[in-house]
Amino acid sequence: MNWLKYLVGISAVLVAGCAAYFSVTGLGVLFSGASTAVMVMAGSLEFAKLVTATYLKQVWDDIKGFNKIYLTISVVILMLITSAGIFGYLSNAFQAQSLQLQQVDGEIVVHQTKIDQNTTQIEQLSTQITEFNTNQGKILDGGKVNSRLIRSIDNRDKQIAKINNKISDLQTQNSEETEKINQIKISNLDLEKEVGGFRFVADAFDVELKNVVKFFIFIIVIVFDPLAVALIIAFNGLVSVKNRKEEENLTENVKLDEVIRQDSELVEKIYQVYGDGGKNLPIEGENQILMENTRIPIDLDGDGVIDGYDTDSDGIIDEWTPEGHAERESGNRNLLPYYGKPDFDWEDKNKWINDRNAINYWMKYKKGQNDDLVKIY
Repeated sequence: MNWLKYLVGISAVLVAGCAAYFSVTGLGVLFSGASTAVMVMAGSLEFAKLVTATYLKQVWDDIKGFNKIYLTISVVILMLITSAGIFGYLSNAFQAQSLQLQQVDGEIVVHQTKIDQNTTQIEQLSTQITEFNTNQGKILDGGKVNSRLIRSIDNRDKQIAKINNKISDLQTQNSEETEKINQIKISNLDLEKEVGGFRFVADAFDVELKNVVKFFIFIIVIVFDPLAVALIIAFNGLVSVKNRKEEENLTENVKLDEVIRQDSELVEKIYQVYGDGGKNLPIEGENQILMENTRIPIDLDGDGVIDGYDTDSDGIIDEWTPEGHAERESGNRNLLPYYGKPDFDWEDKNKWINDRNAINYWMKYKKGQNDDLVKIY
């Protein structure tokens, strides 16, 4: 979990730092008349926004009334201001490229217009040649050839030759204009690379380049600063989880100390009940406090008659005596003493602390063989 906390913290610092830089710089560009003062103000607001978000996360349940509402609204408004600054920064960055693109496109348009005009003239001249040829064919089909017809044909041939020469000149001009356009594109190749991706998307969806760029800027703005604030809150959440676990562990330790103290008093009382300074309560190899392996009589119903004997110091009859209740000896051997019943209240120590059989039962079944408290003693 620590590695996740560190990753979230590093991501929060990086994203928040970039967002702050873009926002502060962008607001300085938007208010260029007092850019330094605006950037100082924006930097202070950026820092206050992150601190406020952290504060709200840490003490959300403790803040009441107007203060909580105001601080929450302030964080949201500051996020909008930051987003506006980021939008201004990115828009200004593209605007510088856009001006260069407009200049390049303007130069290309001049040459392309010349090419279009020449192409139109070529089409018109080609149409004239077609009409001359058509009319000449009709005259020749008439069959009346004379000197006047021959002169007319010669004149049309000369006109067609002039037109072809003019078409050739126009085509040469188009080639020159096309070469100029290529030179302009080559000289601005770096600029074209910078916006090539956007231009490709614009051409693919048949939209203007500036609209594509605007769309991408909006997407970045929507994600940028909200993500920074969200990461800051997430990091605080991870830190809070760790602190809460440490507090819970501390509380558990305090509770354990109290239990050990109470049980220490109980064990001391057990030593006193057994008498002889606890010498008859040896600490066995398994760290259990048990009675010596002797036959301990047990009277289940308190009628003064011994019902059986506990031979392994666990508070339960192991050796039944028929003198007490013969029916138990014959079949009902699952009967438990009062302290063995499921609903017996062990918290009330006065009910059993003076009963050596109950103490044995507690040591055997309630404390457990690996109880840390018993190991202390």
